[in-house]
Amino acid sequence: MRYPESVAKSAEYLRLALPLMTKQRSALHPHSYAVWYEFVSGRNPRLAEALAEQTRDGLGLTEAQTATLYQHHVAQPGLNAQEAQRVSDSLSRVLDNMASSAAHAGDQTARFDQSLLLWSSQLLDAAQDEQAELLQALMAGTREMRAAMAQLQQRLDANQAEIAALRHEVSQARSEALVDALTGLGNRRAFEQQLAQCLSHAHAETAAPCLVLGDIDFFKKVNDSYGHSFGDQVLRAVADSLKSVAPQPHWVTRVGGEEFALLLPASNLLEAQQLAEQLRSKIAASRIRRGAGPAAEPLERVTLSLGVTQLARGESANDFFERADRALYASKRSGRNCVTVLAAKAA
Repeated sequence: MRYPESVAKSAEYLRLALPLMTKQRSALHPHSYAVWYEFVSGRNPRLAEALAEQTRDGLGLTEAQTATLYQHHVAQPGLNAQEAQRVSDSLSRVLDNMASSAAHAGDQTARFDQSLLLWSSQLLDAAQDEQAELLQALMAGTREMRAAMAQLQQRLDANQAEIAALRHEVSQARSEALVDALTGLGNRRAFEQQLAQCLSHAHAETAAPCLVLGDIDFFKKVNDSYGHSFGDQVLRAVADSLKSVAPQPHWVTRVGGEEFALLLPASNLLEAQQLAEQLRSKIAASRIRRGAGPAAEPLERVTLSLGVTQLARGESANDFFERADRALYASKRSGRNCVTVLAAKAA
């Protein structure tokens, strides 16, 4: 068996691996966990050497680096998706097993404590003068046992608190892995998950979802002219406009450097086009100033090019996204600051 560790030992490795995983540029997924689990366990010297080399720049592992390390140093021939999922699920199993063991041990401690009290009482009632010395020794042992049980219960309570903290850390890390730190929108990974979920719920009897892709026009010029700090300000402003124009149940994400996506699960193509046009006109009418107060410098307006499409029946996520992307670049070729709708070809 590749991972023969006990629950306690694997929990220790979990506590060591989790902080290392969250420092990387790759998400928390089964391959990442397997790489860092093997590293902290010390069972894989070649992996440790490769990790030292790959993380020498201090930037953390990318998705590609993590995948390469997993394939070269962790994966076994014939390892299937079910086995990979088992490695991932060990995170939850370890925590659940620790909680169950703590609760069970706590119950046993309470019952043993009650038995000791009853035993001491019966010995006192039946004691004779010649048994006094033995009785005192038994009572002293009972007190020591009760103190030991109390100490054990305290450790179990502390373990349960640690379990709750670990659960929170894992949950928080998973959430942060889906958020774009600059804008607060979902990132590309979040978009892909949302798209997969949306497509899985798309049925013939309901309106097919629509997708709007938007790209800030001449964004490189903004960065070159005003600096990347102001470019970040522009990105945040566009993100805020997206959130105000397209609230729930629409999904708004940043899928690239200056590219944004709106996934509309319950809108038809005309509604998606109208929403895109509303967003385009709002961005075009706004003015983002550099600095604050009377000395703030006016900026040439920022505009957005957008592409709109609707999912075709039986279409893949990749084809759906590519058609929206073609619509976006048709807007770019048409002079920018406009909306292009590209419907799916009839079957």
